[in-house]
Formats: sequence, structure tokens, C-alpha cells
Amino acid sequence: MSDTWLSPDEVGELTGLRPNSWKAQCRKLAAMGVPFRPNGAGRPLVERAAVLNSTKAPAKGNTRGPNWEGLNGKAA
Repeated sequence: MSDTWLSPDEVGELTGLRPNSWKAQCRKLAAMGVPFRPNGAGRPLVERAAVLNSTKAPAKGNTRGPNWEGLNGKAA
């Protein structure tokens, strides 16, 4: 086990995906806002400190488009 990086099993547990589904894990980590970088083989490398020291609250609701009601001055 590395002190720097989460193991493939730990990334799988974090994402809820199999440890060998690297592309899907990368998509899930990005959607979760977890910083990672793929290695040369495509496996996502997640720094242990980024997960243990995370103070960022998870995004709520639909973050894929503009809030038209907010832009038009209407209360949600």
C-alpha cells in the first residue's frame, strides 16, 4: 500500500465501481469532484490526502445547466 495514492480497491470502494473499470471510475471521480490523474495505463490515481482532508461539500441538485429561475430573478 502506498501512503500517497489510494489503492485500486480503495478507488473502487470510493466510486462504487469495479477496480478495473478505469474509464468509468474516472468519470465518477470527476462527477464527485474528487481530484485525480490517470496514469499511463488509464488507471485513476487519487491522492490519499485529497480524500482524507476534503472539506468541500458535495454538489447538490442539477449542476449541468444554468439556473434559469435564478437568472430571471425568480426565487426557487
